Amino acid sequence: MENSNDNPIKISTKQKIMNNAVSLFAIQGYTETTIRELAAACGIKEASIYNYFPSKNAILETILEEFAQVSREAYYQDKLPMLKENPTADNILSCISLVFPEGKEEYYLKELYVILQEQHRNLVVRKFLTEEIILSTEKVYVSIIDKLKEFNIVRPDANPDFWIKIHSSLIYTFASRLLLGIGDSDPGFTGKNLSELVHDMCSIMLEKCGAENSKNLKEEAPT
Repeated sequence: MENSNDNPIKISTKQKIMNNAVSLFAIQGYTETTIRELAAACGIKEASIYNYFPSKNAILETILEEFAQVSREAYYQDKLPMLKENPTADNILSCISLVFPEGKEEYYLKELYVILQEQHRNLVVRKFLTEEIILSTEKVYVSIIDKLKEFNIVRPDANPDFWIKIHSSLIYTFASRLLLGIGDSDPGFTGKNLSELVHDMCSIMLEKCGAENSKNLKEEAPT
């Protein structure tokens, strides 16, 4: 029997389901979206959805897994090796800034919308948010601040908890305002814009800790 993962048509249909599910969940909510609506958006029969996902909850879990995988790959495969090879302040900013894959910023911004919308009413999403985003971000901040201290780039009393709290507060506030369509919300706002905002915010925090963006940390390494 042919493996569905090896069939381009099945892969294409599955991705179409994911694309439409992410859009519908982001616009009208996970709970409010029905499989019938999703099938109609995909242009396929309702029963066909179940050839790829056993339930609507399975679609949500796939969205979470996809978001987590992209975040892990971006950090461990791209950002962390770059930082170890060239530990500049700019590369530190890259490590702690939110970055969506180029060309798919809107898709992953919608996934973030879904996660934020469902965090208070879905235990699976809440657990994911805690383990894959909040705790993961805390570990990254602690490791980066420790490295900055080692190179005497930030003050010895620089507290990663401060960074974590400010980062989380601003991200949640801004993302929530976007979701509600108030204040800073702009129809032209994109995932790339969000990444740039986080980068600018981290740059300010780095500067407040005494680091300069142009400084090469290797030069500050203790002998």
